Amino acid sequence: MFIIITRSKCNFCDVAKALLKQKGFQFVQYNIESRSSRWILALMKEAGITTVPQVFSPSGERIGGYKELIEWLKPSKE
Repeated sequence: MFIIITRSKCNFCDVAKALLKQKGFQFVQYNIESRSSRWILALMKEAGITTVPQVFSPSGERIGGYKELIEWLKPSKE
């Protein structure tokens, strides 16, 4: 299951979630503006991550933002 870190009123967050849904992937969302998820914002600041969305693969690999998600989902060209 993917993990996606978002905030409210974020177009890139919305399209990243829509892309995952379109591809049939399940995900858990953490909104950094939610009181119960603010601890994630502290971790992001500590790691030097300043943008959302932040997407993590089912294996826990940090994919990055929306543009990186698009690249990650492309079939390999080998």
